[in-house]
Amino acid sequence: MDKLAILLISATAIILVGSTVIFLIESAHPDSQITTLLDTLWWTVATVTTVGYGDIVPVTVAGKIMAIFFMLSGISILGIFLSVLGTRFYKRRFEKDEKEFSIVQKKFFDRMAVLEKNQETLQKDLRDLIDRLKK
Repeated sequence: MDKLAILLISATAIILVGSTVIFLIESAHPDSQITTLLDTLWWTVATVTTVGYGDIVPVTVAGKIMAIFFMLSGISILGIFLSVLGTRFYKRRFEKDEKEFSIVQKKFFDRMAVLEKNQETLQKDLRDLIDRLKK
C-alpha cells in the first residue's frame, strides 16, 4: 500500500479514536467545554493538525494528557508526510536525471565506437601510405 495512504488512514484513525476517547473523558466533567461528539471532533482535528484554535480546551487532567499525545501525534504525522512527499519529489527528479544520463551515456559510447572505427581506418590508411612511400 502507498505510504501516503497508510499515513492518511493512520491520521484518520488517530482522529476518530481520539475523538471518542476525549469525549468519554471530557463530557462527564461538569465544567467541560466538550459536550458533543462534534465538539470533540472539532477539537481533535484542530489539535492534530496543529492549528489549535483554543476555543475548546480539555479541563480534566486525563484530557490534557491526551491533548499532549494528540499534539505530538500531529507534529509526527506532519513531519512524516513532508518527508514522504519530499522523498517522492527527490526520487522522481533523480530517476529523471538518471534516465537522461543513461541516454547521454549511450550516445557517448556510440560516438566513441564510431571514433575508434575511424581511428582504425586512419591508422590502416597511414600504414598503407607509409608502405607505398617506402617502395
